[in-house]
Amino acid sequence: MTDENWLRDGLADAVPTPPASPDRADGARAMARRARRTTAVVIGGAAASVLAVAGVVAVVSGGEGSPHDADDVVAASPYDAPACPASPVDARTQVGPDHVPDGASSVRLCAGNGNPIEVPVDALVTGVDEVAEAVNGLPTAAADQGCTMELGPGYQLVFAYSDGPPVVASGDLYGCRPVVVHGVERTGADVPWQRFIDLLRAQRERLRPQAPDASRIDCAAQPASPTLGRAQDLAVAAVCVGDGTPATVTDDELDLLLGDMAAHTTKNAGYVDCASSPPFPRIVGLTTWGDRVEIRSDCGDSWFSVDDATNSIWQPSPAAAPIIERLVADAR
Repeated sequence: MTDENWLRDGLADAVPTPPASPDRADGARAMARRARRTTAVVIGGAAASVLAVAGVVAVVSGGEGSPHDADDVVAASPYDAPACPASPVDARTQVGPDHVPDGASSVRLCAGNGNPIEVPVDALVTGVDEVAEAVNGLPTAAADQGCTMELGPGYQLVFAYSDGPPVVASGDLYGCRPVVVHGVERTGADVPWQRFIDLLRAQRERLRPQAPDASRIDCAAQPASPTLGRAQDLAVAAVCVGDGTPATVTDDELDLLLGDMAAHTTKNAGYVDCASSPPFPRIVGLTTWGDRVEIRSDCGDSWFSVDDATNSIWQPSPAAAPIIERLVADAR
């Protein structure tokens, strides 16, 4: 895959073949908007993992050989599962088994003790035991391990049970990358973090998302480390300059900007010696699942950071630049 096309694969499934008519351009844009906002519904799977679209309810069963085993199949909703705690739990002082028991009805990704993360609005209600296995399979931390002292994102996986209290696995994506359950420390926080994200993406593919609420776009919100939100998944967006009023991006403009990102984004793009003065604009938006996405400019209106992990930079083409310029002017 070339650097310039790194987003193209992510957008390909959302862009349909244009209809054969004089209105093919308008029709294609409308179809692309619908495809980006609505996930196709698939009903299937084993009896222990059946997704019913009506009410967005999943039916899951408990595991075996655990004090948290469920006697019967348990119905759970990704939205109605037990919520995250109001503040991070001190997993080092919690008392209980040295592992995450099987049989949880749901698991949520919640804020941890490090830098903030974007917390998904939906819980994982299928494949929950796989996340528990990802935690339990990590090696126990050595007593004499040496760790770096930087700070980074922290998270907590909160497992809910029908017959007992929740169990928290607290992970840090920095330092020795510990994961702590009931005072027992393991290493390898990236593993359960990524397993949860992969499974939640798979669950979402089989459910119909709620419509994103554009009124939730807040220019003053503090940035947080992304979890599931990706630029190519944006469904609604606005341009922010500082903490001012957002300038709404129309559906047609968003279609054009996302296509432009797919064609004009470069990985490992280096850094720009910027002569412009901040504040620089940001494109802030939501995916169909309510995940917040922020694409910030590192210099004026022409150098946008799409993915920090790969230093992927979007430089708007002559077709996209006037749209960005107008939105920036409206947001100031």
